[in-house]
Amino acid sequence: MDDIRFPQKTTSKTISLLSQIPFPVAASVEAINQKDGTKFINAFSQKVIMVDEGKQHNGQDKLAEWFEEALVSHGASVDVKKASVSDKCVVLDVMMDGDFVASHNITEPFQLYFAFVLENNFVTSMLITDWDSFQPSMKAVWANRANFEDPVSSVRISPRPQQIPPPGWVKVKMQAVGLNYHAVFNARGLGMHSLKFPHILGGEGAGVLEDGTEVLLYPAMGDSDFEGDETVDPKRNIFSEQTNGTLAEYVIAPHRNVVHSPRELSAVDASVLGVTWLTAYRMLFTKSGLRAGQTMLVQGSSGGVTTALIQLGAAAGMRVWCTGRSPEKRELGLRLGAEKAYTSGEQIPEKAAAVFDTSGEVTWSHSMASVKPGGTVVTCGVHSGRIVPTELMSIMIQELNIKGSHLGTFQEFRDLIHFVVARGIKPHIGLVLSMEKADVGFRNMIDGKTEGEIVITV
Repeated sequence: MDDIRFPQKTTSKTISLLSQIPFPVAASVEAINQKDGTKFINAFSQKVIMVDEGKQHNGQDKLAEWFEEALVSHGASVDVKKASVSDKCVVLDVMMDGDFVASHNITEPFQLYFAFVLENNFVTSMLITDWDSFQPSMKAVWANRANFEDPVSSVRISPRPQQIPPPGWVKVKMQAVGLNYHAVFNARGLGMHSLKFPHILGGEGAGVLEDGTEVLLYPAMGDSDFEGDETVDPKRNIFSEQTNGTLAEYVIAPHRNVVHSPRELSAVDASVLGVTWLTAYRMLFTKSGLRAGQTMLVQGSSGGVTTALIQLGAAAGMRVWCTGRSPEKRELGLRLGAEKAYTSGEQIPEKAAAVFDTSGEVTWSHSMASVKPGGTVVTCGVHSGRIVPTELMSIMIQELNIKGSHLGTFQEFRDLIHFVVARGIKPHIGLVLSMEKADVGFRNMIDGKTEGEIVITV
């Protein structure tokens, strides 16, 4: 490479700092200020990985496109304020200037952090963040903004800063995380509380403490002074709403929310109990009023909550019926313990004592038509729509019960764990993905391509 030649606008401090860091990094900064794409690309390896705003760009060709679109088109320049050099890593604290108001609504100059990894005198990766990358970071799955129509487009899989546990909290190194629809709602901007972006997604999971203790996470937090059923605490929230979520290498959690994991459960199996299976447990054992031997109808047979309901109901001695949109989905329900499986919307031969609806608008009429007089419809989901028709005369005359259900109490969580272990239940996991492929899991959930719970390994 040629010697570095700094443009006149480069400050003396920047020149001084760049003279003390590895040549490829200094050359890339000079290239930004000179708007020289060739010189910029020459500082990087052919298989470079660059991440900016959580978006990954692989290879020199994609990096060249990014350089023109993200920097040159905005007249960008950088002024280095601080540098940190370790064995193969260089982190720069920079102020970026240019014309970003119209496209990004950003007032210039603004602070960014550039982190470079080097090998054989080339930059092999570059990470640009608006958070202090001098501090420890971690892999994470997060949403950069709310997008109701296409939530997957907001999902990012890239480093985020680690958090320091405040008093009364602990750090958990995550091993496996159950992927459920709550994360989809969050990416859409929906939650019990106003959501702030960016934030890490995920509401349940299993991991280990610093001393190696294997643990599960109880998902719900709230007002420590609230008395009664904590699922109706007005301040209740779960991971990823007012705190970072569980789809990360490390999670900080209140002491109370960390529960020892039984040795009978693997991290993957345990990871789904916090939200998905706890939701199903409360629907069945707290809300439905069912007794062993009675008939229950589960609307669906392949989702996380529906497969949990089938497995829990069969283990508890219920007569379990389910519905499914395809022969494969109905067959799965039968394999998991259902006595009968019907096509979606099919009239069942006799009405059930309780119907479990996890979808909403699409299945609601069939749910109401399938419950016997005095029976109960338990609802926990609105995936297909939140507004449903209600015929009050039937509800009144047949004395039907409609009950909503959300998560479960801490005691119900402990009871669920004991029940699963005592009955030897192995939660049905349909798909296990690495964190790098979490977006595939999100898309499968939204498209209904599920065969039980989806788990992300960390």
